[in-house]
Amino acid sequence: MGRQKKIKIPALAEGIKQTVLPKIVMAAVILLFIVVAATLVKAFLYRSDYFRLRAVETSASFIDKRVSLAIANQVLNAYRGRNVFKINLKYIAQTIQNSYGDIKDVVVRISLPDKLVISMKLRKPVALVKNAKYYPVDEEGVVIPGVSRADALKDLPIIEGVNLRQGAKNVNLRLALRLLKEIDESRFMAAYGVSLIIANEPSNMSFYLKNGLEVKIGGESFRQRLDKLGRTLRDPRLLIDKIKYIDVRFKDVYIGPK
Repeated sequence: MGRQKKIKIPALAEGIKQTVLPKIVMAAVILLFIVVAATLVKAFLYRSDYFRLRAVETSASFIDKRVSLAIANQVLNAYRGRNVFKINLKYIAQTIQNSYGDIKDVVVRISLPDKLVISMKLRKPVALVKNAKYYPVDEEGVVIPGVSRADALKDLPIIEGVNLRQGAKNVNLRLALRLLKEIDESRFMAAYGVSLIIANEPSNMSFYLKNGLEVKIGGESFRQRLDKLGRTLRDPRLLIDKIKYIDVRFKDVYIGPK
């Protein structure tokens, strides 16, 4: 039999072995340490009495203090003593939002070590829609429950010609609310105010100033048409007391006398 030749490991491979292997071992040790530390921390957070719920705080603007206190007490009574990290925060937020129609958004967060903070954004009524009753709606067209009489919200403009059965998807309602937004953003309109928007026919949509003057504006190009209205109202020759309506739907402004 011939003599077997020994295969020698090249010096380069031997060097890589000596350099890489210790790093792999070190990385494994560090990874193991991280896993063990995370497990211990998690066990501490989930089992320690230090993180059991003891208080609930609510944060919201324009909300009745009694309602705010009731929400805080309901959550605290339901979860008192529970570990704060085991509480389903999204479920609490959704439950509150479903229970109160005037609450638009709810965020529940943990305030360490033992408290929940509930932040609520309320729906703000911007107009009253007249159907069989008067229904307050927000800027998205969502009906805010709890108010059914116009005299409860006297300063809000009224929108007529809208079928609330279609909800916020109603085209006429969306147009009326968009018009109202453009009016609010027009600085000159603050001196006049809006009392009523007639939205049953978008092409003939009109609104009434608080002084009783009707403005025929249609259902498009609100900003440009409001600019024309502003220039017309600022004309010193204009005798508002003798005018029935101003029509800004066309290239030329038409003024209807009483």
